[in-house]
Amino acid sequence: MSPLIVIGLLGAVGIGAASMFFRRPARVGRRVALALGWFWASVVFYATLASPSGGGSVLNLVPLDLTNPLDLKDFALNILLFLPGGVFLGIWGMRWTRVLVLGCGMSMAIEITQYVTASGRTADINDVLANTTGALIGFLLVAGVRKVVRRMRGTKRQRISLRG
Repeated sequence: MSPLIVIGLLGAVGIGAASMFFRRPARVGRRVALALGWFWASVVFYATLASPSGGGSVLNLVPLDLTNPLDLKDFALNILLFLPGGVFLGIWGMRWTRVLVLGCGMSMAIEITQYVTASGRTADINDVLANTTGALIGFLLVAGVRKVVRRMRGTKRQRISLRG
């Protein structure tokens, strides 16, 4: 197992324990989301920066060129990679516009780091698009679940706003 994954696991346990001890944040669901968010971030860091990959080119600025089946697979995997981030941000009650900005910003930071550090990975605009899409899908999943739960409970509380 990679040392980064071990650090992610230990950090998640540490954050979970500390948040339970200090009772911050107040809601248990947010405590769990905080710990799982740390673990998710360490997995993203490992998957995008610590493992060499790429098609040999350093930079790809051609958006949505998915003619190669491997590019399509990579696009789908990048959506899945960032989906948990959207779930965590949705649990924290952020609006979809902030999830969009944070998902895109984090993805751009990863791609810029890959390019600047010559990590052996391709900095790809399609990764930014897929990662941002994954974060939004994760957010929409949380919004949908909350809407269903509110209807089942008969309450009108609104925690997630789909408005900009």
